Amino acid sequence: MLAPNQKGPLAMVAASICWSLGGLLIRFIPESWGALSIIGLRAFLAAIVFIIWRRSAKIELTQGNILAALCLTATTTLFVFANLLTTAAAAIMLQFTAPVFIILIHLVFYRKKPKTSEIIAATITICGMLLFFADHLEIGGTLGNVLAIISGLTFAGVFVCNKRPDTKPEQSLLLGFYISSLIGLPFAFFRVTPDFVGWASVIVLGVIQVGLAYVFFTIGIKKTTALLACLITAMEPVLNPLWVALVTGEIPGLFTILGGAIIILTIVIYNIWLEKKAPRS
Repeated sequence: MLAPNQKGPLAMVAASICWSLGGLLIRFIPESWGALSIIGLRAFLAAIVFIIWRRSAKIELTQGNILAALCLTATTTLFVFANLLTTAAAAIMLQFTAPVFIILIHLVFYRKKPKTSEIIAATITICGMLLFFADHLEIGGTLGNVLAIISGLTFAGVFVCNKRPDTKPEQSLLLGFYISSLIGLPFAFFRVTPDFVGWASVIVLGVIQVGLAYVFFTIGIKKTTALLACLITAMEPVLNPLWVALVTGEIPGLFTILGGAIIILTIVIYNIWLEKKAPRS
């Protein structure tokens, strides 16, 4: 039997595992399809998963729902263009400035000073991420790096906005899928070609890597602080090369393994710390 305080973090871990399949699955999709086509198709499929799960397609257009949806759409779109304009490793690393932005958003807009434990956990996790990408991190294009940092800000917004009292995560995320579908599907009509492996990969991306992942996210964000939820998502880039190694035999380097271990240990220790500090009923 899980303790109530652990259900949220475990749901976020499950979401991170689903998200981490993206790097492997995208390898099997023809490059000619284009990134925006993939975004539109997987968002459309994810929307179907959410509608089935919720048994409803309705959305309340509250300020919180709209802000969270726009943050999700901006994160996805900016990250795609950042990858086109800088190195993939730099894009992921710079996007993971999100924990810092969460602390800053709480400080500026909510007058909430960060706890020492939060600063330590965020700092160690980011250092682990730097070590994780030490073998691959190169200086990319300036515009791409800027877009990646902005995607870190909007990624932080996904967590913060979904904690607002006027936000219902299951609605805000569905709205985000609708917007991404509208942006990407027109490209899919012109660029997607018949390809069994490509379509199979896109279906898994939409149903599991995005749809099921955000079902877990919706459950987890309601029972987890924004910062802890964001830190747990650092497992995504850690698990990504693991799946690639299992399928293709590409073995990650020593720094990658060490950095990944630091990230996971930090998340586990920080979660145990929060569990001990949580009030007992």
